[in-house]
Amino acid sequence: MPITIKSISEYNLVIITHTGEIKDDEFLEFYSRHFKGEIYGPSKKALIDLREADSRPRNPETLRQLAGFVMEHFNNSSEPPKVAVIAPKSLTFGLARMYQSYTDSMPWEFVVFRAVDAALAWLNVPEDIIACEG
Repeated sequence: MPITIKSISEYNLVIITHTGEIKDDEFLEFYSRHFKGEIYGPSKKALIDLREADSRPRNPETLRQLAGFVMEHFNNSSEPPKVAVIAPKSLTFGLARMYQSYTDSMPWEFVVFRAVDAALAWLNVPEDIIACEG
């Protein structure tokens, strides 16, 4: 599966990993299911790992649609999430920053990193929680 999710309750953390090319409809469908489920509550931390993602097919309008959905989901949250994105490739980093700009009014902490260790330190989770190569 191109997008996987793993919950690590010990750290109140969800790790979402994108691998390869993910079509826009698959992308939106995954996150729609994800936010409707109970795995990701408002006070959780999230690590979105885009190191192995192929972002070439991503349409900026898809990111805008996701931003709208996420803002609706977390709009009334008393405990906003803390989200770190690992995006070392220039295109992926740029798209993640574009998404960040679409959600500027969100009551959350959302930061895009190029380096794994910086993202993990910001989330205050141990470096061995994911493979840190790359």
